[in-house]
Amino acid sequence: MLEIKMIYGYKLFYDELARRFVIKDTDGTELASAPTQDEAESKAKELSKKDFCRIAIVRISDDGEIDHGEITSLNKQDKVAWVSMEGTRRWSSGRHKVDLRYAHGHYADTEENKPIVEAIAEKRKTVDKTLAEIKDLKSTLKSNINESYFGIGRE
Repeated sequence: MLEIKMIYGYKLFYDELARRFVIKDTDGTELASAPTQDEAESKAKELSKKDFCRIAIVRISDDGEIDHGEITSLNKQDKVAWVSMEGTRRWSSGRHKVDLRYAHGHYADTEENKPIVEAIAEKRKTVDKTLAEIKDLKSTLKSNINESYFGIGRE
């Protein structure tokens, strides 16, 4: 058998004797075969979809904002995952693609991680409180540099 390539996490071979394309897992177990390469690649794609289970995740931004969601599908070949987030912020909710080579801040929502996520949420409350205090202090500043400061106003 001639190894052609890796596709969707499986090895694709061509069996010269049987004149068929064969899909094997990483352990070498034959999973499927087809008369054409296109059909074999389609079967590999279907197998990868069947092998995948949704994964609950939590996304934590660098400033401690926390959003919950799940990985809904995975493309092993392109190394991307489709993620559905439940965020309250407009730009953090909804479904989007995550390139796993450059992803950061996404973690499995496991029992092991829950206490850490809760601790981050508590720290975030102090950040929010501090930001509110800064906003209040800024509102008391005088001589804001804008159009009226220079007497040019809006027309």
